[in-house]
Amino acid sequence: MPPGDKPHIIIAQQEWALDLGSNARNLAVEFSKHNPVMYVNPAMDIKSIFRQIRTSHGKKRLLLALGIGANTIKASENLWVHSPATISYSINWLKNVPLYNFFNRRNAKGFFRSLRKAIAALEWNNKDCVVVNDSQMFTGVFTKRYLQPLLSFYYIRDNLIEHPYFKFHGGRIEPLTIEGADAVFANSAYLADYARHYNHFSMDIGQGCELDMYDAEKQYEIPADMQNIPKPRIGYIGFLTGERLDINLLEELALRRKQWSFVYIGPEEIMFQKSRLHSLPNVYFLGTKKPVTLPGYIQHLDVCLNPQLINPLTVGNYPRKIDEYLAMGQPVVATKTPAMQMFEEHVQLSTNVSEYLYAIEAALKPRADKEISDAISFAKGHTWQACIAKIYQVQNQILNA
Repeated sequence: MPPGDKPHIIIAQQEWALDLGSNARNLAVEFSKHNPVMYVNPAMDIKSIFRQIRTSHGKKRLLLALGIGANTIKASENLWVHSPATISYSINWLKNVPLYNFFNRRNAKGFFRSLRKAIAALEWNNKDCVVVNDSQMFTGVFTKRYLQPLLSFYYIRDNLIEHPYFKFHGGRIEPLTIEGADAVFANSAYLADYARHYNHFSMDIGQGCELDMYDAEKQYEIPADMQNIPKPRIGYIGFLTGERLDINLLEELALRRKQWSFVYIGPEEIMFQKSRLHSLPNVYFLGTKKPVTLPGYIQHLDVCLNPQLINPLTVGNYPRKIDEYLAMGQPVVATKTPAMQMFEEHVQLSTNVSEYLYAIEAALKPRADKEISDAISFAKGHTWQACIAKIYQVQNQILNA
């Protein structure tokens, strides 16, 4: 059960105003059904000022960072958004650890000073607040020192320390942030195991998905740009990036099965744009689509793929698209990773080209109605409500100890 009306502070990686789908945003909305919530945007840094100053959004963010304007706005019932009135130093390029630590502490002081003022303005008490930090590891290491909340939780949903931006300092700072948290929540067993090395109170709370618009019972009209693509259609929907997807695998699949059509829906980064896939006659790139149209595209694929490249950045990722595929009742073939083990009853898992070819051929065969309905039910069970229920359970356990 939700513990009373204690305010929850969500320290986020992404700005609320960008209106991007993110775990922090979903958690904030779900928490606000039970508790007052403040969603805290990342602080503006010097590098971002120069990069965004020519845009209206960047100018607005700079004014708020200077303390000019309303830094805390009410976004909905029981939910406020705070943009910190501080400018952080851009310091990730610093290799001198003591110098980096000095400026990181300065950044954290400014961030939490602004946050404390926002909390006080809403007549909350920071010592009654529960913080959920969405992988803001550098700021997070100072949460208890400069904010002194009732509880401080760390939420991890990506192996960010393998990302170039976080890698140099994150490898030493994130373990400290995890160690200092009252509990750590992850969206996959792999990331929970990683966190458990530094904090025994680390648990996999699963991944929430917004699946209301994915209705397998509904018959969607085939999208116009798919009508002339021959069957069977084997497809992937999402951001097409060579950092996370196995381009070599996809090229081999298309070359070895020229009678299959491979359909890719989503924005492409440069590695995909320059890949051999664009020269193959049985490969189709349909571009970015509005989210509301995606169920129709999924329904008119014969097999859905998640051809993940296995590397330290991706190995622990929870693939939200798998739930979307399954919710539409579609057969799915995906790369076998630790995070995918929970899906093995409903997804064909593969590790190389030969296994992918075999799995796709099997997935193209007719399936029993119960197999389809079980997969749909499994996907639909992954809700944000279920995620925060686990957080509340731990919260109550700590507070009542």
